[in-house]
Amino acid sequence: MKEREINEKRHWKAEVFPYDVFIPDGSNECSYCLTYNQATLLRGLLEPVGWKTRWWSDTTDVSKDEIEAFRDDIIRRLMMGCCDDNFIFIYDENGDLQKSEDGGVTYTPAPQDDIRIYPKVNYPPIPNPEEDDITCFAADSAVVLIKEQIGDQLTDDMSRYTLGQLIHDWTTTVIGTSNPFEALLLVVTNQIMSLLIASVRAALTDSVYDKLRCIFQQHMNSVAFFDGAAWEAVRTAITDEIGGVAGIFLEHLIYLIGNGGLSNLARSQAGSHDATCCPDCDPLLWTIWNGEENYGTVVEYGVNYVTIDLMSAPSTVGEYYGRMKTDDINTCCTIAGWEVLSGGILHISAGGACGEAQTGGGGLSISETEPSGPFNRFAFGATGPCRVKITFQ
Repeated sequence: MKEREINEKRHWKAEVFPYDVFIPDGSNECSYCLTYNQATLLRGLLEPVGWKTRWWSDTTDVSKDEIEAFRDDIIRRLMMGCCDDNFIFIYDENGDLQKSEDGGVTYTPAPQDDIRIYPKVNYPPIPNPEEDDITCFAADSAVVLIKEQIGDQLTDDMSRYTLGQLIHDWTTTVIGTSNPFEALLLVVTNQIMSLLIASVRAALTDSVYDKLRCIFQQHMNSVAFFDGAAWEAVRTAITDEIGGVAGIFLEHLIYLIGNGGLSNLARSQAGSHDATCCPDCDPLLWTIWNGEENYGTVVEYGVNYVTIDLMSAPSTVGEYYGRMKTDDINTCCTIAGWEVLSGGILHISAGGACGEAQTGGGGLSISETEPSGPFNRFAFGATGPCRVKITFQ
């Protein structure tokens, strides 16, 4: 049939195709994403494509064999697909995605298919026209989303299904999803479930989130991005510095979203520009100064503070002391302030100047509300048992 004949049948509602454009088909292959139902419908609609009355050409006789072969090849391609169904994916013992194209005989690394590394959506960098240090803001953004969207949503009576759904919805927002990732999600959900949700909730304290915020800030780059090495370093730091049930839980979450997801959290802009992240001083630099008498015990190290219990001094009846120092006279910190958490009334709060010999607690006054120092040692005294929180700047 020629184009003229087609035009003469304008009342005819059938679709017709230009034979010379499609036969022979020398175009490139291309993959499309269709649902199974869509592919099934298209296969049913393709039957008339093999009818000669649906083709026209002004130069060539339409070959029934050619158009039937063309139609049958389309149907075949709609049945086989160019999808992940042709591959087998596994995560190895290191958590790296591997792919097999020969039915599982051999596997090769497939980072390009791992949405933890290449999320389906990458959040834009944080606007920073003044080129300020945005790492604290970005770290707080990541912690805010983890706390609000996961930590605060946990309940003691959660089932395996509801926990899995919570994490699935969260990760889908952060990085998207894929068939291989769904399997990893199930494994991590089971691991978290084994920790007991009530124990996880109790362990996710403000102090833990403070430490997590500092860990994020320390390992991201200046534009709030985590590469693969930084992502691994974050997971190690969480395990070492937070530890316990909270450390295991948080490490599992960060493992699940990969460096791509962690970067998206940091760039989410959900945090506060006034957040307190890593101080210039590391509280772990400070240890109890144990001399001939008992000078206190450490209750807790935080991101920017240390809490100590003052102890009774045998040589001074009724007096309680807490003294700390750094490991070197030139290693010094500024004290932002201190707070009595419980116990007696403080009557001494003094620091020793940076560079001076660390003998005695020092004679420089420490303010409760204003930064003091820098000091290489300090001493607190009270008239009875006392717990004090010292915050560093």
